[in-house]
Amino acid sequence: MTAIHADIDAMRGLHEALVRYRHAQREVASRGDDAITAARASLEARASRWQTQLERCQAEFGACREQAAQAPQDGTRDGAGAGTGADPVDCSGYARAVEQSRERLEHIRRWQQRIDAEAGEFGGTASRFLDLLENDLPRTEEHLLAAIRSLEAARRVQAPGA
Repeated sequence: MTAIHADIDAMRGLHEALVRYRHAQREVASRGDDAITAARASLEARASRWQTQLERCQAEFGACREQAAQAPQDGTRDGAGAGTGADPVDCSGYARAVEQSRERLEHIRRWQQRIDAEAGEFGGTASRFLDLLENDLPRTEEHLLAAIRSLEAARRVQAPGA
């Protein structure tokens, strides 16, 4: 095999590698978008669950506070002095549950903001990369094919007197 044949074969191999690379990188970019979408959906589902949990805890805390407000009236001693004073209503557990749910929801919201910020940054970079894959790389592939065709045509031309 002559050097020109080896060069043409190497250029064909490069062309095939570029085509494979372009297709593989499209898949990578698509998986990146899918991962961002899945992360956002997961965080949104968690936020929804914790929002529901927070609302339930707030309702329970509110009910406990109402019960506590009523307790002094219900536990008053009657005129005979036979007091049946009720124990004071302790709502601290409900207050902690509200605070924990609120903190958890806020933590998820911060992660959502972080994912959105990072996804925005990724989106800009990914967009430029996809532009390269969809526009620049195919032009390069075509230029390479034209060079291969030109070399093949030159190879077929017989030198004068040969």
